[in-house]
Amino acid sequence: MVRTGSNAFVHYGVESTFAGGATQTRAFGLEQKVNSLTFKNNQIALSQLYNIEVASFAYGKNEGSGSVDFVLSNPWVFDTLLGAVDKTGSSNDYSYIWDSNYSNLSEDNTSIKQPKSFDIEVGFDTKTSTDVLRNLKGSVFTQLNVKSSVGETVKGTMDFIYGAVDTIGTSVSGVTPIGDGIDFPYTFSHASIELLDGSTVAEVQDIDITLAANTELLYSQGSPSAVGSFRKLFEMTGKFNASFIDKTQLQRVFDRTEVATLTVEFTNGLSTTSEKTIKLEFAGISVSEHSLSIAPNEPVFEDVTFQMRNVKVTANNSVSKTVGTSGDTDGIMTN
Repeated sequence: MVRTGSNAFVHYGVESTFAGGATQTRAFGLEQKVNSLTFKNNQIALSQLYNIEVASFAYGKNEGSGSVDFVLSNPWVFDTLLGAVDKTGSSNDYSYIWDSNYSNLSEDNTSIKQPKSFDIEVGFDTKTSTDVLRNLKGSVFTQLNVKSSVGETVKGTMDFIYGAVDTIGTSVSGVTPIGDGIDFPYTFSHASIELLDGSTVAEVQDIDITLAANTELLYSQGSPSAVGSFRKLFEMTGKFNASFIDKTQLQRVFDRTEVATLTVEFTNGLSTTSEKTIKLEFAGISVSEHSLSIAPNEPVFEDVTFQMRNVKVTANNSVSKTVGTSGDTDGIMTN
């Protein structure tokens, strides 16, 4: 009998050593969906003279990839691409700050130059004696996309790659899927975007932000599995669609100069122990493209594309996470 996603789960934890495995301590968000979970051994077909058939096979690197879609709720997904975290607060009123610049935090953030690796666990209860339990050890996240559209929940997508092979488990008995912890589905009504002068961009229809770490796996002689990972240029890009009311955004493209700051915020609008907020503060904004379409009797919207040099992520909620220095015991790792 065919099974549905009601028989499956996914959660993850940060590793203290690459591909060393970890305890799963985090959910990606609400309404999680695993997409295109792929593994390949890079088979090489070998031919020979005097024959039109494949003579034998060799095998190359172990390579896996996938992505997870979710409704944005907890802020811990930003920890996967950023380094250390500054935590403040007490009594169910806490603040967490991440920054893409290694010198902008109180905590030592030099580790941001080296990607964190994760153990993503995917389980499927087949309702038989042979379940499927996979641990994708040595997983690294390559990018995070966050998008908010009018009438929708705030959607997140995380892409990852992995290159280690682990024994496939045959029982999910005793495994408890990790819950989100925050359990607040942000929607378009909780979102806003502001420019450097504090003015809110008018009548925004869509906000689309991508944080791309451009992480790659490292291989070495002697094993088909990855032995480590490294990150390249951290590229932060975005786009918004809003009512076309004046020349401001178009002029920024013409001027070829940076905008000092841009803030995207998702908040429930409450305070102290009831507050749930995720704020992305970008600095060094280059507005690179402007486009619009004009049709009879239809509203005119402008699409504005931009790239950022720095991001500071601040999260406020009532959940206390213990910052660990070796592995992730409670949802966050600083190193």
